[in-house]
Amino acid sequence: MIDLRSDTVTKPDKDILEEALSAELGDDEYGEDPTVNQLQEKCSKLLGFEEALFVSSGLMGNQISLLIHNTPGSEVITTSDSHIKNYEHGAASFLSRVQFREVEHVNGVIDLGEIATTFEKSKVHKPNIKTIALENTHLASGGSIVPFNHIKNIYELSKQLNVSLHIDGARVWHAILQEDSSLNYGSICDSLTFCFSKALGAPIGSMLLGSREFIKEAREYRKILGGGTRQVGVIASMASKALDKRERLLEDHTKAKNVYKALLDDNENNEFNLKYQNTNMVFLEFENNENANHFIEKLQNQQVLSGLINKNTVRLVFHKDILSEDLETIKEAIYSSSKS
Repeated sequence: MIDLRSDTVTKPDKDILEEALSAELGDDEYGEDPTVNQLQEKCSKLLGFEEALFVSSGLMGNQISLLIHNTPGSEVITTSDSHIKNYEHGAASFLSRVQFREVEHVNGVIDLGEIATTFEKSKVHKPNIKTIALENTHLASGGSIVPFNHIKNIYELSKQLNVSLHIDGARVWHAILQEDSSLNYGSICDSLTFCFSKALGAPIGSMLLGSREFIKEAREYRKILGGGTRQVGVIASMASKALDKRERLLEDHTKAKNVYKALLDDNENNEFNLKYQNTNMVFLEFENNENANHFIEKLQNQQVLSGLINKNTVRLVFHKDILSEDLETIKEAIYSSSKS
């Protein structure tokens, strides 16, 4: 079965699993796991932050950030279709007691004027806005890239507005590698998370990055949320090895582009519209939910798994476990499913 539902379905390679067998271990609750400490230092240096904290999931990292940046009853600016708003099980309202203020965007890019206008309108009869939350890459837009320089401009505006900027960078390495941008995200945001357990190919874990004071407070919240761990270097070792292989993500972009171009050139297909944003996802937008679900069933009958990103859109996510020889099978399955 070829699984295109998500890049979370990846299995760790043998060399990644072998890292866990030789990892040097200690008690991370005491800050004594050398493998975890090395990974945190490695990530903070790579991305230009003062410090970093290894957490179990991107959701935990995002929610710790909201707990630190906000006060109960305040608001977080984000896009209506962001992950932090829609796919984190209502955690923000449950934990931080905040609500979201939705703003318009184009492929995850929020106009600076839109942000400034939203703040101006909040001066009377509306909750205080404490945080801007961006997502890079932007999942609901097809894995689109929010340019580094645009984030920098938003960060400068956030300082003028005296609010925090958090980046949900679950797939930020896709953006960094494809855009060939600066790695110095520590200079353009107050906090950032990224996942090891998606396309990087590690089985567990995410990293939360910020200032020294931010991470000190984050460590306390991690404990409160049940995220304190002991000899977690067995996991951190695999995450570190996966990060070293990050350049391989560009291969996933090439796979996605290969399938996208082939479908685009298939002039006989009128059943769906195609969307590709130069990373590792291809979206097939159907007229209605019934057509989308029927298409998913037909693909599955041909040993290709896919899923919905919204009621009318089928998402194909390319990752390391999709082999080059799988691409022709995928294209043939799509061709026959769209014409049957």
